[in-house]
Amino acid sequence: MKAVLYPLLFTLFAAFTSPAYAQGAIDEIRAGIFAQSCCGPGSNKEEGVALNGEVIFNSPRALTVLGSPRPVVGGTIASDGDATSLGYFGLEWKFDLAPKIFVAVGGGGAVHNGETKFDPLVDAPRVNNTLFLGCRAAIRMAGDLGYRIAPRVSASLHWSHISNAGLCQVNEGLDHLGVRLGFDF
Repeated sequence: MKAVLYPLLFTLFAAFTSPAYAQGAIDEIRAGIFAQSCCGPGSNKEEGVALNGEVIFNSPRALTVLGSPRPVVGGTIASDGDATSLGYFGLEWKFDLAPKIFVAVGGGGAVHNGETKFDPLVDAPRVNNTLFLGCRAAIRMAGDLGYRIAPRVSASLHWSHISNAGLCQVNEGLDHLGVRLGFDF
């Protein structure tokens, strides 16, 4: 857990104490609670919940050609010491469906502290309760369906998935499903 927690705390500290924050570079922060290993091929192999924190930056002018996605940095910390925690980065596109309803979709990269290698001779007893994710680095996809509670506060249903996209030996993937609160700046 320390392998993910310390970089996440450093990133959040740097983001909130940087001159960019003072100049309005941060657009939104989100925090939430997720079911750990909720769905997908590795469902229910890890127990507990996961706490999530995320910083979303204003879209830089250079990303206008991609539809002005917002850069995202965040982390998800598993409550069970044996479960997988991760830090991530990427881009997010946010669309209003109605005055108070929005959808956000995104993707990018992640680094996790979960199991990477699977040895059939050694790991066979753990195959039913351990996620094997192949690579330390992974690809991340995510989405939110949200509702604006107040002009600067939102609540959303969140889903995210990390996978090595078939680039490594094993690829069970890890899914989170939960709720988050967002605060706009």
